Amino acid sequence: MSTTQQLVDEIRERIKKIRIEKGYSQDYMAEMLNISQNAYHKLERGHTRINLRKFIDIAKILEIETAELINGPEHVYMFSKYYQKSLLRKIE
Repeated sequence: MSTTQQLVDEIRERIKKIRIEKGYSQDYMAEMLNISQNAYHKLERGHTRINLRKFIDIAKILEIETAELINGPEHVYMFSKYYQKSLLRKIE
């Protein structure tokens, strides 16, 4: 399996895990995304690609940063700190 495919699989697993932790059903996610439950099921299981717009919408529904979906929760703040430092340098 390629590293790209592994990353995509990890993202799908994170989406499923967070969805379940929040108590959201696949039906709820599908309704919020304005797609069928079957279409959502295919997204989560890897039978269909997630386009960027849907990916962003999923993050919004789950109330998390897209960076957390991509990299996991342990790396989210690393990016935030980088951008804060970059902004401080530009402001000074």
